[in-house]
Amino acid sequence: MGEHPFEPLDVRFEVLIGIILLLNTLSFGIGIDGPWEDEDFTRGILGLLGIYLLYRAWFARTFGFHGIIPSLHLWDKPTQSIPRITLFGIGILMVSWLIGHTFQSWFAEPTSLILTLCGMLMLLVASYAWLVIDGVLADEEE
Repeated sequence: MGEHPFEPLDVRFEVLIGIILLLNTLSFGIGIDGPWEDEDFTRGILGLLGIYLLYRAWFARTFGFHGIIPSLHLWDKPTQSIPRITLFGIGILMVSWLIGHTFQSWFAEPTSLILTLCGMLMLLVASYAWLVIDGVLADEEE
C-alpha cells in the first residue's frame, strides 16, 4: 500500500512513459539497431516495456498497490468482472487479427502475436474465475 492507504497511487509517470513507448512501436517510431542489429526488435522490446508499465499503472489504480497477479480475493465484484474480462479479451483478439492482416504495415511484425497472447491470457483468467466462482471449482460452503 501507499503511505496513505485510502489515497489512490499516483501512476501518471508510468502511464506517460508507457504510452510513449507503446506509440514508438508504430512504423514511424524511433529505434536503434542494438546488439541484435534490428531496429524493429528494439522497438518491440520497448513496446513490451510500455505495455508492462501501463498494466502496472492499471493494477495500482485498481487494487491500491503495485503488483502483477490480480488474485480472485482482490476482486470486488467477480460475477460482474468475468463477462467484462471475457469481452475485452475477445476484443483484444479481434484487434490482433486486424493488426496482423489489415494493418500489418503500420506495426512491428510481432505486434499481432503479442496482442493474441494478451487476449488469450485474459480469456484464461476469465475462464478460471468463472470456474472458481460459478463453475465446477466453486466452493459450495461459501
